Amino acid sequence: MSDTRNQLKQLATDQIRRENLAAASFRELGKAAGIKASSVFYHFQSREQLLAELVRDYEADFFAQLAERCHGSDSPKQRLLALLDLFKQSQQQGKQCLCAAYGASSHELSDDSRAAVQQFFSRLENWILEVLNKASLLPLPRETLAKVLLSSLEGALLIDRTNIENQHLDAIRQWINKLVSV
Repeated sequence: MSDTRNQLKQLATDQIRRENLAAASFRELGKAAGIKASSVFYHFQSREQLLAELVRDYEADFFAQLAERCHGSDSPKQRLLALLDLFKQSQQQGKQCLCAAYGASSHELSDDSRAAVQQFFSRLENWILEVLNKASLLPLPRETLAKVLLSSLEGALLIDRTNIENQHLDAIRQWINKLVSV
């Protein structure tokens, strides 16, 4: 894969995570990379192809980082806190979850991109569920709690982007510390 192609993918991912889906137009990418928009077409057949590819790359990178942070830990609390730390890192960088940004503009997505986003959220929810299956004394059924936790993380990251004090992700940390025993 060419350096320019990788650079364009990184620029698009960063622009979407910092702004929104519209920030990944070929014109904007070309401008950010210092090339013509027509040159972006050389590397990607269509914007839809680029967007779907970005989600698949994001998913692979996200879960690789999560696995690295959780390496050697079987504690449900520590694993959930590692997940929270990934969201906290995004918040500190002024970024949102790429898939949440896609969800906010779902009307613009191709079927392929929509399926990739759904796969990411499903995989993340299943990861949380697997972690909760090793926990005890939970106040809700594990399946429900996995949905609540995923929604809370995504929502807190979004809300904290507009809040200078960034208290929502910190509140989830407090909740996880109280929620999970083991």
